[in-house]
Amino acid sequence: MNFKGFNLLRIHGIQVTIDYSWFILFFIVIYAMAEGYFPHARAEYSVAQYWAMGVVAAVLLFVSVLLHELAHSFVALKQGIDVTRIRLFFFGGVAQISREPRSGRHEFLIAIAGPAMSMLLTLIFAAVSMVFYVAQATGPVAPVAGFLASANLALALFNLIPGLPLDGGRILRAILWDRWNDVTRATKIASRMGNIFALLLIFWGMGFFVLTQSIIGLLNAFVGVFMKFAATSSYQAVVLKESLGGVPIRQIMTEKVVTVDRLIPVDELVRDYIYKYKFTHFPVFDHGELVGMVSLDQVKSVPKELWGFKQVRDIMDPIEQVPQLKPADDATDALNRMISEDQGRMPVVEDGRLVGIVSRRDILNLFKIKSDLGAS
Repeated sequence: MNFKGFNLLRIHGIQVTIDYSWFILFFIVIYAMAEGYFPHARAEYSVAQYWAMGVVAAVLLFVSVLLHELAHSFVALKQGIDVTRIRLFFFGGVAQISREPRSGRHEFLIAIAGPAMSMLLTLIFAAVSMVFYVAQATGPVAPVAGFLASANLALALFNLIPGLPLDGGRILRAILWDRWNDVTRATKIASRMGNIFALLLIFWGMGFFVLTQSIIGLLNAFVGVFMKFAATSSYQAVVLKESLGGVPIRQIMTEKVVTVDRLIPVDELVRDYIYKYKFTHFPVFDHGELVGMVSLDQVKSVPKELWGFKQVRDIMDPIEQVPQLKPADDATDALNRMISEDQGRMPVVEDGRLVGIVSRRDILNLFKIKSDLGAS
């Protein structure tokens, strides 16, 4: 599933991206806190104060979810697994890693880190709330901290449900993987558990909405739909890895690559290359040297009336910024990179020389052929 958003910040080289759908949850939390939770918990504040408390609670809840995902990410980095991005969206967050863990033990350590961080935050916020209540402080700190303690506890417990894609599902898969030494079988069981829980959540959410007309029911149903999709995708990803594991990119790549010169105008690129070959990415050369890549998206960023005046060199990505593959790279690792870095096609380079190009479609076509033939 591809989520669009904007880049917020980088933490230890990890890009944090907020999906636009996340703002729906952000404003729902603010509204629920300002109009329901805080007025019920403490009746002595003004409407403006309740809304200010709601904003603070929503921001700190965002920070809590981010810390949950950073815990996963830092443990993954310690295990030698690169983390390219953390995406925060309506249903929570996800850390995008460059490859799967090497063993069940590594999977367990990465998966448990998130709930452990949420439990730690629960204890911290609960302690803050308790201190202010014992001191009989009248300020808003105690109710805000109390809400955040409850929210982090709920986040930890929800994520510990033993079904993919939740952390509990990954923990279950890690235990079964370590016991059976069979990641495909372990993933199948954890995915089935995730599907069962997702269906229960969908039915419960729809039933709750019908009976109460509460938006909470619909939100739970949407979360269930997302979980069902993600659980199925997790199993498909492992099956794909099993089928393509060990297949080098040199067996999949296209060796006769259509290239463009960096000095041709953009309108010529569109007319003689994009329309003709129906590709969306082209390697760019200058006197026989690979100097960059140009894409359809970059062309679309230029107004049509300027196509005759702009050259490829004006819009291309220089080769230093272009993700590259090597002929010996594993096909599944290459596909993971292309997905995490949002690349449709990537050049295959050896000793600074372009030897081919490969697309997501090339890799998935091979997977389909091997699946149809029953090959592994």
